Amino acid sequence: MKLLKKTMILGLIFALTFTMFTGCSKEEDVPDSVTEVINIAALNGPTGMATAQLIDMEDKYDITTYQAPTDITAKVVSGEVDVAAVPSNLAAVLYNKTEGEIVAVSPIVLGMLHILGNNTDIESVEDLKGKTIVASGQGGTPEYVLQKILEDNGLKIYEDVNVQWLANHSEVNTKLLSEEGTIAMVPEPFVSTALSAGKDSVKDLFDLNELWEDATGEELPMGVLIARKSFVEEREGDLKVLLSDLEKSVDYINEASDEAVALIVEKGFIGKAEIAKKAIPNCHIVLYAGDDAEKGASMLKTFNETLFEMNPASIGGKLPDEKLYY
Repeated sequence: MKLLKKTMILGLIFALTFTMFTGCSKEEDVPDSVTEVINIAALNGPTGMATAQLIDMEDKYDITTYQAPTDITAKVVSGEVDVAAVPSNLAAVLYNKTEGEIVAVSPIVLGMLHILGNNTDIESVEDLKGKTIVASGQGGTPEYVLQKILEDNGLKIYEDVNVQWLANHSEVNTKLLSEEGTIAMVPEPFVSTALSAGKDSVKDLFDLNELWEDATGEELPMGVLIARKSFVEEREGDLKVLLSDLEKSVDYINEASDEAVALIVEKGFIGKAEIAKKAIPNCHIVLYAGDDAEKGASMLKTFNETLFEMNPASIGGKLPDEKLYY
């Protein structure tokens, strides 16, 4: 018994020592600096918010924010940028367009779409039958998410439920707040903006992230961090630095402290501090790296498969193979 106890103690000591050693090694695997500055394009709003803390790290990153995904596409294809934070379906589109020269590193923001109503009698998705939803983002993720949610509840978009597409989310909110009876689909921070406008008649009807999960079994990846395949393969150390810094930035932003809120406003991702404070928790800023990478890839695969079934053109006409996923 004494020998057995001694052996167990020695084994425990060895296990603890090995764990401590490997933990330290993991930290040491991340370099202190990058071999050259990483060029990053980030879509303004929640999709790019994870990069907020990195913007002032000019020795490592050159980050430019853009208002529209189309402003980023050409820069990714040409190789002008190494990394980009873009809508999730654009990862597959660019992968097909470049014949496999894009890698989807991780979802960067999850579902932030909601359906709001101004003095409506909507209690279930089925109640949307015969109604009109005002929205922005036709041809992009919002349209396909809405289509999937409706289909899962026995409704067909444009047949059972009409959609009035407006130029931008601000116009959608204006109509929602000014016209009773309006049903609107908007993302954060426009959700928080509308609910903070002081109109008791405006209610949050549905969280589409929850409805997407009900329909597909996975959370909804609204935005994704992509990288040029050449960057991933040739600058592995630089990618590790980026992911380490991003992970810290994501944690910092999600705390929604006064300092984090001020940073989001300062960098132009959300215009007002009071809106940012309410919106940040509902933006679902994330990063799936290391042991969590498989979880992020699973979300993106389900997302791409779902969109492909509805409209192959939504992801570039072809379902990406496994090489898309980091």
